[in-house]
Amino acid sequence: MAYQEKNRRKILLLLLMGLLAFSLVIVDIYHGFGALSFLGTNVASQQPELAGVVLKMRLTRTLTAALVGASLGLAGLCMQNMLKNPIATPFTLGLSSAASFGASLSILSGFPFVFGQANVQVSAIFFCFLGSAVILLIFSAGQVSMNTIILVGTAINLFFTSLQELSKYFASERNAQRMTTWSLGDLSKSSWDSVLVVFIVLYIVLVLIYRQSWEMNLLQLSDESAQSMGVNVKRTRLLIFFASALVTAVAISFVGTIGFIGLIAPHFVKMLVGNDARFTIIGSAIMGVVVLLLAAVVSKALIPGTIIPVGIITSLVGVPFMCLVAIRKGQRS
Repeated sequence: MAYQEKNRRKILLLLLMGLLAFSLVIVDIYHGFGALSFLGTNVASQQPELAGVVLKMRLTRTLTAALVGASLGLAGLCMQNMLKNPIATPFTLGLSSAASFGASLSILSGFPFVFGQANVQVSAIFFCFLGSAVILLIFSAGQVSMNTIILVGTAINLFFTSLQELSKYFASERNAQRMTTWSLGDLSKSSWDSVLVVFIVLYIVLVLIYRQSWEMNLLQLSDESAQSMGVNVKRTRLLIFFASALVTAVAISFVGTIGFIGLIAPHFVKMLVGNDARFTIIGSAIMGVVVLLLAAVVSKALIPGTIIPVGIITSLVGVPFMCLVAIRKGQRS
């Protein structure tokens, strides 16, 4: 009974998190319109214009933010569990910077030249997978510690960041501005295409990862213990990493580099529902929605009439949070 009661409590917490996420969706869509605009004498004349703005701009922006937040929250949890490191995320492993360079290269040269307006997205995805392939090659080469993988990810991060700065050096002023905006995380380019593509990939990856929830729980033990319980540790890690890279690449290819969602969301969820992957997988996705939508609301509220790139807001919160996580990890070890 105690076990079932704990599970019911965890499900209730997930439902409350979902309610909070839904509330933030509404807040983000209607923030700035003013409640009186729905109650005034000119409602009939105002509503068509308002509906057009909401459907064409704000709704797609909010839904994209929600889906990207869920994608990054899920990817962060998977990488932390897979590498047994509390600061492992797509951002700290260099996947985001690889995608950012891919976008910058496309803006500068038009690479890969054959996808028209989707060149930037395709290039970002390609280079995100290129960074992932480097990590997978090193991971598959032999007995490599998880901390070594984190160091390799840091090196990849610095390498692609340097390449991005080099591409800015050769770019025109207009293209350099586009590169900077993309690297800061920008939701303004959201569209129904971004909503549809990110949703499809997130759904597929979420189902795939959830089916591995038992294996993810066992991976928190030693590799020997997991293998003794029938888990193919290497195959499971590769599958989880590939799925995480896929959902990360697609998400950030539309909105640019948004860091630390994958760090913040899983840690808050683990504080609420524990480490059981059956709950943390769903919880991290929902908390990712909450964190990114909160950042989106703040980005519009800080300076009236100005929308600050959402990646700046998440970094301002994420950097000190990452320091606290690292300090706690150091105290335990």
